Amino acid sequence: MFRKFPKYYLNTPSKSFGVTTKKIDWVLREILYRVYERNESFMSQKSLAQACELSMDTVNRLVSKLNQFRAIEKKPFGFRVLDSPKVLLYWAATRNLARNAVYNTYSPNSELEIEAQIPQGAIFTAYSGYRRRFGAPPTNYDEVYVYADPDEVKRRFPANEAERRNIFVLAPDPHIKKVSEEGAAPLAQIYVDLWQVGGAVANKFIVELDKKLELAGTEALKAIIRATRMGP
Repeated sequence: MFRKFPKYYLNTPSKSFGVTTKKIDWVLREILYRVYERNESFMSQKSLAQACELSMDTVNRLVSKLNQFRAIEKKPFGFRVLDSPKVLLYWAATRNLARNAVYNTYSPNSELEIEAQIPQGAIFTAYSGYRRRFGAPPTNYDEVYVYADPDEVKRRFPANEAERRNIFVLAPDPHIKKVSEEGAAPLAQIYVDLWQVGGAVANKFIVELDKKLELAGTEALKAIIRATRMGP
């Protein structure tokens, strides 16, 4: 598999990382983290702003957008997520993975050997994130995507002249560190990053992840029904 990113992002590590995830992505990540991993369907704009350390205006703009296509239902003290797959696909389609890339290189090692040498504190996503969360992957993969300090990764995997790249370092942000566990990104983050990577291998992972998210979504739906019966 041969992946291309804009030349600006190749072999250009920086302490400031140069690029960051859009802050609106933090809010989408937090919403879906609560739905899929904390089984919460109702949340307030204020709680999202506090969790993401963003302004209420930033959160309200996103909530209004989600309300436009009925993915959520506004309530007096917040909103309820009605269609989490729609929110997930909206994020997958609007995310820009290449914008988040800060260092790419190639290593002849296997993906497992590469993962073992990635510095501590890094957060794996896409294929490696799936394997960390669920164990055996649905198929073999040969690329590693990770949120990490590019300078630390470069010390272990120096830049080289190989045309092919199989290590992709993405700029981490303060929020992703809060909602990740055991070195793996949240489920929704893994999903949208796989969606952005694309291709036959990523699609096989997405199919399996869809099944797992559907189970989590079913629990969230039950919570919606219970909450509706009890009233806002």
